[in-house]
Amino acid sequence: MKRLILSSLSILLLSAIILPTVKAKGVGGTGKKNLTTDDGISRILIAQNQTSSGMLMANADNGTPDGLTQEQWLAAKGEVSVSPVKDNSYTVTLKASNLVPNGLYTFWWVNKKVVGMDMGPAGGTPGNEFKADSNGNATATITVPANNNYQMLAVAYHADNKTHGQMPGEMGKVTFTHLMGNFPKTN
Repeated sequence: MKRLILSSLSILLLSAIILPTVKAKGVGGTGKKNLTTDDGISRILIAQNQTSSGMLMANADNGTPDGLTQEQWLAAKGEVSVSPVKDNSYTVTLKASNLVPNGLYTFWWVNKKVVGMDMGPAGGTPGNEFKADSNGNATATITVPANNNYQMLAVAYHADNKTHGQMPGEMGKVTFTHLMGNFPKTN
């Protein structure tokens, strides 16, 4: 129970840290404000409350597996993209690097609650499983319901080389959350 509560708090803190930040560079001009990029091209900035993130960030809240330093572990990164809705579902594609070479991974959806969290295998089992290549890179895709209420997407590494079905396995011992971010949604 303590581990579940601590994991929930970690997710809350992580979600606060990774929310997208909008930064304007080169604001200037007279009368009319221009936003420009480093290449001098003007851009229009529309402020909005983004509900999804295209990046998954490395996470060491469950510790790091034996044989890896925290620096190596936290070098992982992932970018997610989504397909348009078709037949009441859409696909989420992850492109990740600096994962554990030849490591076994799974996707998990996570919903925060006041106390604890709900979670499940994103894309169902065994569709949520994938392996990193010998360089620690991976591209993996899952299909999820279009009307899902998933809040976070977690990518778990399985140090025991077992996926454990509907639950991820003992966190911090055989299973470690490696990447996490907002669950990607379609527009």
